[in-house]
Amino acid sequence: MRRSVPTLLMSLALVAGCTGASDPDPGSSNDAAASSDIVQPVGGDLRIGEPWYLVGGMLESAPTTDVMLTFDEDTVGGQGPVNSYTADYTAATDGALDLGRFVTSLEAGPDELERAETDLLFLLNAVDGYATVAAGELYLFEGDQNVLVYATSPPSYEPTISDETQAMALEILGMSEADARAIVEDAGTIFRVVSRDGEDLVVTEDYSVIRINATVVDDEVTRTTIG
Repeated sequence: MRRSVPTLLMSLALVAGCTGASDPDPGSSNDAAASSDIVQPVGGDLRIGEPWYLVGGMLESAPTTDVMLTFDEDTVGGQGPVNSYTADYTAATDGALDLGRFVTSLEAGPDELERAETDLLFLLNAVDGYATVAAGELYLFEGDQNVLVYATSPPSYEPTISDETQAMALEILGMSEADARAIVEDAGTIFRVVSRDGEDLVVTEDYSVIRINATVVDDEVTRTTIG
């Protein structure tokens, strides 16, 4: 099931001098972790009930939101770039890890995030080994290849607005709401009306670099922002 995926999502610095590897019991908080300068599928503490955050891996499309993985006693699940997902799993003290076929919710999202999720699930379905290190990292393997890296804390994102999104926000000024929405959504970007005919609409306060907010007056887009 292995494929070539050349793009590394993020690099994760390894901390030398951690505890040497032992033969741990998955899920026990007292497990010794593998040495972080010898990253092999040797098992470790899966932090039962506590989330791991994706920080690196062989992903062709990088998600821009927190992607989590949590191991419970018999199931593993979490939140992907778009959907939540869950599967059964078994973990052995020697580092072997068998993740069942993941079942996901069926929400739709922007093309970029859906591609990232497809890449992620492909890699998760290929995983057959794991190791944790004392610095708070989880390495998932396919054979001897490290394919995904998780950490106990979420990564720091520095959201950037693409030139294409900025140009699109200017392009739709003066268009009808329907035409503007079609252009934005066809590009895999989110279109949201925040004010219509002088009335501010109720919207969430979260920030997204792939969302264009529009002010509409008499069915014409008169102002746009991104976020």
